[in-house]
Amino acid sequence: MTSRSIVLILSCVLACVDAVFGSAFAVNELGARAQGMGGAFASVADDASAIFFNPAGIAFLKGTNFQLDNLVVAGQFRFIPSEAPVGTVVPPKGFSGAISQPFIPIASLYMTHQLNDRWTLGFGAYTPFGLAANFTNFNDGDPPNTKYVGRFAGTRAKLEAYWFQPTLAVKLSANQSLALGVAYVHTHLFLEQSFLNPLEEPDDFGRRLAKDVFPGVDPNAAFRSFSRLLPEGRLRAAAVGNAPGFSAGYLYKHPGSGWNLGLMVRSAVVHHLKGKAAFSFTQGGALTPFLPKDKTLEKLFPNQAIKGTFTTPATYVVGVSNNRFFGSTISVDLRIQDFRRFKDLPLNFEKTVDEKGNELATSAEERLEFDFRNSYLLHVGIEKQTPDGWGPRMMRGLSRDTSVRGGYVFDYSPVVEKSVGPLFPDATRHSWTAGMTKRKGKVELTLFYQFMQFLNRTTNVPANRNVFTNGEYRNFAHLAGAGMRFRLGKQDQ
Repeated sequence: MTSRSIVLILSCVLACVDAVFGSAFAVNELGARAQGMGGAFASVADDASAIFFNPAGIAFLKGTNFQLDNLVVAGQFRFIPSEAPVGTVVPPKGFSGAISQPFIPIASLYMTHQLNDRWTLGFGAYTPFGLAANFTNFNDGDPPNTKYVGRFAGTRAKLEAYWFQPTLAVKLSANQSLALGVAYVHTHLFLEQSFLNPLEEPDDFGRRLAKDVFPGVDPNAAFRSFSRLLPEGRLRAAAVGNAPGFSAGYLYKHPGSGWNLGLMVRSAVVHHLKGKAAFSFTQGGALTPFLPKDKTLEKLFPNQAIKGTFTTPATYVVGVSNNRFFGSTISVDLRIQDFRRFKDLPLNFEKTVDEKGNELATSAEERLEFDFRNSYLLHVGIEKQTPDGWGPRMMRGLSRDTSVRGGYVFDYSPVVEKSVGPLFPDATRHSWTAGMTKRKGKVELTLFYQFMQFLNRTTNVPANRNVFTNGEYRNFAHLAGAGMRFRLGKQDQ
């Protein structure tokens, strides 16, 4: 098992965000109106969610704006293993990655205030990276052959990176602006995984344990013979961290032609987490009574403080739009996220020796390699303000205070084959979106819906055979959201 297994899973979670969202663990769906247009909003950026999509856009907002957006995700994440331990009962539709959490809510809040004709101040609270995954309930009373086969590579995970971002935007001229936001980033992690995998090759811990149980016998052979007699272990870990980040944007508008150009960058953030790790073991195990009293599993794996470090990638966006396309606005964004920053990751355990100086099963540092690749997303959207009597009969009651929109997203996954598993059941995907806004006075209500179809992905990595994460991953998700915008003071009509 060993510390290597522990580190493997904890490390994955320390970097991951949601198997549900785009690009491994990035959350790109943080504005109801923008997402109705497929997220192609960097060059439009004309509501308060511009703080997320392109903060330069708030320079053109009049008066004071408050905006609250909420997103709910309902997904089906299925894994059908290509191999499983002898006697394992695999569900007919595979193992589910959404046990006990069928809906995942995510909210964001934005505010802007025009200081004068040139300067605008804004604030955003949002979550650009997050993870929620659960492939097993891990009920110790369940027969072992019914449990999720990949539990030694991860079971439950939750990670949230909250950005609290004050932003200042300035008009450089009547048709261009710049903005900079400096963020306080708070990160929270929870993880659960199994360890003491009987199929793992012995490491330093396994060989030391073999020498204690069968002194004088080749430790590698001894460990392989008795590893199946050990109980199964469970790791639970929780940690938090705080770090700085920034976001900047540029927006150019050409009134004569209706073309806009938007540029946005969100910085990479290095997260330093501190927290606690707790270990527990199933009852039984034929070998347990033969362990030395001063080297029981509970003593070899003591509850302790942990530290972890990982980097969430920078985001770069370029977008163009035109608001004179047959009475509609069309927009296109290209988003690049440098997930290559998530190449390797160190994790530190506080306790590596006991009070007598004997080595424990937790190492001082483990450094793991993930070798993610950069991801890119193509967003395409259209928005139409509906004139009176426009469209089908059911829509003819809509007025010029109503807008409808649609969009498409192509999302190229950064997760390479060797890293696909319960914490990264990720694949390249296609999404289709639709939305509408109804405006009454200075209040707007926006709704959107998104269908996200992951390409089926089959993995076959020899190094992953003993943790049984090879197989077919079949995923899709429904996303629905709503937004409320309140506009105070003088507004453009």
